[in-house]
Amino acid sequence: MAPVFYKKIVFLSYFNAGVRAVDVRDPYHPTEIGYFIPAITAATDKRCVTVNGQQSCKVAIQTNNVETDDRGYIYIVDRANTGMHILELTGDARAVTLH
Repeated sequence: MAPVFYKKIVFLSYFNAGVRAVDVRDPYHPTEIGYFIPAITAATDKRCVTVNGQQSCKVAIQTNNVETDDRGYIYIVDRANTGMHILELTGDARAVTLH
């Protein structure tokens, strides 16, 4: 966890719901303050499951990893070959890092 976010914001990967930024300054009342859901690309792999003997396939992102750096950038990686995204907080979410 980069110092700029320490005890302020945590980032959670939610697979097909992207990454979520949660304000944890009041640990008893965590509040979602931002999110990013990457779009699929031509490189995004199809994922298939078998249910009751029938195969069902879907193309969807799968944000799997999230990391931050001291400059305040957020890095997310997709395990369905969609790629890596480099993010930066803006607006009210960015203001949390300044207090």
